[in-house]
Amino acid sequence: MELEKGERSQTTGISGQPTTIYLHDVSLYVPGGHLLRIRAGFSNELPLAGLLGRQGFFDKFRITFDSSSAPPGVEMERIYVA
Repeated sequence: MELEKGERSQTTGISGQPTTIYLHDVSLYVPGGHLLRIRAGFSNELPLAGLLGRQGFFDKFRITFDSSSAPPGVEMERIYVA
């Protein structure tokens, strides 16, 4: 994928500093047999490959992080909105 061919946008994360991202339509395979078409932001300025946003992913799943176990656990529950 050529990063800069995506739609250019900006986001501000936990650091408070704006970061340039490039939005691309991708297919995301989620455990449990779910396939989502989402727009994900990618950037060479981030310490990770891509970003999942509140629209397209987190509005469809309830995510629970459990850092009390070793290794830490993650639970996902599909949310269906009428």
